[in-house]
Amino acid sequence: MKKFLVFLLLSIILFYGAHFMFERNDPSKGEPRRIEVGMGMTVKEFIERNHLEMGPWKPQQYIVDVDDIGDWMPIQFTDNWIALRLVEGEQSFELPPGRTLHVSQRAGVINGIALRPFAQPRPLDEMHDYVVELLKMLETKGWHPSSPIKVPSKPEDFDSGGKSLFAELTSSSGSILQMNLRDYGLAPKQESFILKFDPTHKPSEESRTYLLQVTVDRGVSDISYGDLIYPRRIFETGDVTQPLPLRFWIEDPNWTPEKAGMVPTTPEERANAESSKWKMPTK
Repeated sequence: MKKFLVFLLLSIILFYGAHFMFERNDPSKGEPRRIEVGMGMTVKEFIERNHLEMGPWKPQQYIVDVDDIGDWMPIQFTDNWIALRLVEGEQSFELPPGRTLHVSQRAGVINGIALRPFAQPRPLDEMHDYVVELLKMLETKGWHPSSPIKVPSKPEDFDSGGKSLFAELTSSSGSILQMNLRDYGLAPKQESFILKFDPTHKPSEESRTYLLQVTVDRGVSDISYGDLIYPRRIFETGDVTQPLPLRFWIEDPNWTPEKAGMVPTTPEERANAESSKWKMPTK
């Protein structure tokens, strides 16, 4: 009997030990991390303003791997809990906390963001009511709709993939804000992981609960590869095809080909519109 009780006790310890070892730490159970970002902000300022770390990526941490991320690659926080404030002058606004934040950049300058607010997908009526209030707030702040907006209110308002891109607004500086709703059950597998890792998930059945995504892009005033990215690759390594680590643009965010002593290329020297507009001077 004593041996059986010892065995039972060890089994209980092993069971709960394994449970706590593999139980997912849900960041939405704690306080959200406030993060501010704006179009045209340098990644250097983004890191400093938000007290982010630089170093190898770690799950659920606020670390930017500046040696692994290239000169055009996005910065991603994929299982966190983030209260985002978009810095856009008098048209700045905040969103409810969300689990994922995608920050696009070129040559160390931020040109886009994407956030999914809320900890879980919500029923359509709840999401509809929230979106209506969000749109009212944005328009009050001076964001102007690019076309008539119809917020989805029934499943028939979505396409066959369960998605609806229903709003586009612009700011006075030219930033473009878009919103889309997506049926959680029909979302691609990689998108299902933003809420809870489920290796058995199959995007095939409607859930009638919905994910909201808010994106903001810089618009037409973007940095071309030929203006900065390719010239700096040529200057630093001589290889225009090899992306530079983002660290180069953090350590010297104001680098320009003129300051580096490069000279303009002629139209005949450019293979296409995206070719480098600068080259090293002949010796």
